[in-house]
This record gives sequence, C-alpha cells and structure tokens, in this order.
Amino acid sequence: MAEIDIPVRYYKDYPGGYDYGYETLNLSLEESAFLLVDVDGTAPNATTQQFIAPALAAARAASLRVAYVHNDLRLVADPGNIVGEFWSKTKYADDSNVMDHWRGLGPDYKPEYLAEVAPGPSEPNFPKWIWSGFHDTFLDQHLRSWGTRTLFVVGYSRRACLHYTCAEAVGRNYRVVLLRDCSNPPGTIEFPDTVDESLPEGGWINRITLRNFEHLIGYTTTASEFIGACEAI
Repeated sequence: MAEIDIPVRYYKDYPGGYDYGYETLNLSLEESAFLLVDVDGTAPNATTQQFIAPALAAARAASLRVAYVHNDLRLVADPGNIVGEFWSKTKYADDSNVMDHWRGLGPDYKPEYLAEVAPGPSEPNFPKWIWSGFHDTFLDQHLRSWGTRTLFVVGYSRRACLHYTCAEAVGRNYRVVLLRDCSNPPGTIEFPDTVDESLPEGGWINRITLRNFEHLIGYTTTASEFIGACEAI
C-alpha cells in the first residue's frame, strides 16, 4: 500500500508547551483524499493559482482522490430562512436580501472555476447551503465509501466555510491536514480593527483562527511540503 510522508505543524496547548510542535506523519495514500472548499470563482486569485493549483496537480499526480464542496444557497432560498434574515443584516447596509441573488440564478446554475482548479470528470462536487461541507450533504458518505481516514484540505474562508468544514470532519473522525498557505493570505478576512501588519498573519482574525485550528482541529502543512511529499511517493 502506497504511503505519503507529510511534514506537519500543530500547537502544544499545555503548561511547558505553548509552542509549535513539528513531526512527519506516515499516512496511507489509499486512505487519504484532497478536499477543496469554495475555490470556485473565475476572478484571478494569486493564492488559488500559485498555491492551490500546484497542490491540486500534485495530489492528482499522486493518485489521491479529490472532492469539492461549493456554496449553493438556492437549496434554502425560502422567504423565512433565518440565514437569509441574519446575513442580510450583517452583509448589506440597505434592505437587500442575501437570498435574492441565489433565487435569481435559476435551475441550471453551476459554479464556475479557474481552469487550473476546475473539478475533473470523476471528482465529485457537493453543494452546501451553510458553512460546513458536511452539513446536509453526501460528502461524508462518499469519503467513507472510499475508506478515507485523512483529509488534505485547501480553500476558503479560514474563519467560515473552511473552518467549519474541517471542524465537522474531525467530529466525524477524519484526520485533517490543512495546507495553511492554500487559504486566505495574511491581512485578509480581517475587520478594520483587527488588521495588524506587525503579525506574520497580518491580523488578529487570521492569527487566532489559525492558532485555534492548530490546537483543536488538526495539523497544518504548506503547499511546498505537500507537493514534495507527493513527488516523493
């Protein structure tokens, strides 16, 4: 059975620790999958094109199974939907309804992708209506049918869909390895009062979200480390 040796980082959350831990995990390739969260969109994106795309190419070359999840709020675009009620207040300054956009897409809507990260013919792409790619989708059933134990995860957003998808993965007993530079770059996903250029993460949202991930949810690695591990197989 083929194996992948992946260098990982995590955070030691105990007295005398409170620092990063590093090791190399030896994992079954057959029991691993590469999961892309909300990487749709056709606008040029440096992180998607320079980090996610090469990592995806390496995963495919190593014969890792690949799966996607994407947003599709048409699934719940009803007048009384509470997500629509609340997000309309947090995302718009006027009386706009966040669901109006989704209602207008019609029955033939399909997410669009930059060519270098578009799903392949045999790579499933699961629609979701809220942050987690596991909530009310068939992602878990497909992963279990493949015998998956480890997920290498990339995508957006580290404070929302990516985070909740990874948290629910761990709750379903998957080992999660996040490619940390294959997500929101430093200084993004911040609010005006959380930007801090003195931090390597560029702000407190990114810093706290990543720290919380690395001590509660799973391991992290980088695109270059992942690509190197795939090439070494």
